[in-house]
Amino acid sequence: MRYAPVFLVLAACAGEGEWSLNTWGEDYIEEEIPSEEFADSCSATFDEFLVGMTGLGLIDGNGEFAATIDGALVFDVSQKGPHLVGTSPAPVGLYPTVEGRIAPSSDLAAGNASAEQVARLVDNGWSVAARGAITCGSDTVTFDWGFATDTTYTCDPEGLEVARGGAASSELTIHGDHFFYDGLEDPDAGVRGQALVDADANADGVLTLEELEGVDIAPLGYTVGQFGEVRDLRQFVTHLTSTLGHIDGEGHCAVTRN
Repeated sequence: MRYAPVFLVLAACAGEGEWSLNTWGEDYIEEEIPSEEFADSCSATFDEFLVGMTGLGLIDGNGEFAATIDGALVFDVSQKGPHLVGTSPAPVGLYPTVEGRIAPSSDLAAGNASAEQVARLVDNGWSVAARGAITCGSDTVTFDWGFATDTTYTCDPEGLEVARGGAASSELTIHGDHFFYDGLEDPDAGVRGQALVDADANADGVLTLEELEGVDIAPLGYTVGQFGEVRDLRQFVTHLTSTLGHIDGEGHCAVTRN
């Protein structure tokens, strides 16, 4: 387990700067995932995309937290961003790792989210909630989903350096298109929507998680890699909620499912 360090005289002598962390949902969440991004020419929009963030920090070459952002905060990344998560003093140096956790918590508070949005996550024990619509051809379904997944993202920023008296920043980027991947471990996974639209079993235009649970993924050609326990579309989409985070746009983050 890592612990936030006590800053010793040596660190003080070396000096410090400031590190800040932002989050952003990019155009795909703020505006639309357009049809050209879908292998089956569907499209998707988000009216709300909530994430509960905690355990946020900057890790040095010894694997210790050198800077932390306190609290557990809810951000709606469907709003125009980037959004400042927080800032912290940080010792001078090069940093190989940024870490953050998207997890349920009874201590969640507002980042840019409303009190109602925070209560929605807390009351349901969720870490992620997404509301929007998927359109394939002339068919559109809306969705309003919540997930209790608990994921730690250990990320590899490129050239992150805190200079004495200077300011450095990172971004935990949230990728909404991952909701629509057709593979859990395939780096070339496609973005597909038709199977989700077709899962609206009662054809009322509202796609529920319970309806996804009734869809066997085997006939869909979706791939699960090592996760053989994932058998229905609800399990599949839920698993994808543990892949949403990247660093600084497309930067790599290792995933730990807690």
